[in-house]
Amino acid sequence: MKIGIIGTGWVSDLHLNALKKIEGAEVVAIAGRNETRASELAQYWGATTYAKPLSMLESESLDAVFILLPPHLHGELEQACSEHVKAVLIEKPISQSLETTHEINGYFKKAGTIVSVGYMNRYRQSVQKARELFSQPGNQGILANGWWTTQMPPPLWWRTFNQSGGQFAEQCTHLVDICRYAMGDIIEVSAYATGGFMKEVPDYSVDDAMVVNARFASGALASFSTGCFPHHDNSANPDGGIGLSLSSRKHRIALATWSLEGVVYSGESDKETIPTEEDIFYVQNKAFLDAVASNDPSGILSPYEDAMKTLATTLAANESARHQNGAPVKVAY
Repeated sequence: MKIGIIGTGWVSDLHLNALKKIEGAEVVAIAGRNETRASELAQYWGATTYAKPLSMLESESLDAVFILLPPHLHGELEQACSEHVKAVLIEKPISQSLETTHEINGYFKKAGTIVSVGYMNRYRQSVQKARELFSQPGNQGILANGWWTTQMPPPLWWRTFNQSGGQFAEQCTHLVDICRYAMGDIIEVSAYATGGFMKEVPDYSVDDAMVVNARFASGALASFSTGCFPHHDNSANPDGGIGLSLSSRKHRIALATWSLEGVVYSGESDKETIPTEEDIFYVQNKAFLDAVASNDPSGILSPYEDAMKTLATTLAANESARHQNGAPVKVAY
């Protein structure tokens, strides 16, 4: 399986380390504007490096490509991939424009491209357990509460709203996606955002904090809160600001930290602990490459069209907070 990588940010390390564990996976090319960083990532594989992704696509005979770029750099690249490779894995968020994603989806459909989106948490045992429990008759999810209050990520593009979309769209999107996966589609959101507290950060245009309420097609409800202002000084539990609670009439599933370790509470005293995966990127990437090898995408848990719905939900929240003064906004797919 000859693989090309587009992007050299920190998430590229996670994907490349996972690919090292997958038998038959061979990274033959890495493209990125940071040529020094691309060369460092390529050393283990002896991969060829390219400054421009299109040059890589035209020069290499690839079975699959991983697009590991910020959300504002999508569009023409996906079109080129659809013309040159059979399969693509795209990191979330897939864009900052629904219009762009509809165009991209058209390219993929026309070419018959196998596509997986990097909502890796769908593959976790804890999330699968929640989906399984809530699919039981009379036990649908009723309420979700999620929070993502962590340090601001260091990349310069992240602090620019027009590039990242802010924390709810770029990070808390994972929690929104889990809720959609376990409880069904979200049809309406309302949100408030605040800013002006991060005065020492130059070129900063994202929100300092945000609260979002959501209504599902089933009638279920959810609330989310985000903040990107704390310093990363808690070495004992640096990801303690991430969590999600999912509740039905019979169960509550508590997911904690970035690894989303799970505890299922049933009745007054019964509880089941669900351990986290050692490398969830390995699980996700293997499912993707298995789909490519078999030409059967059924094992991919986050297809492109479904990721479009998660993006639509987060963009609707931004619309409510920034342009509608907190008024409800319908989620348009």
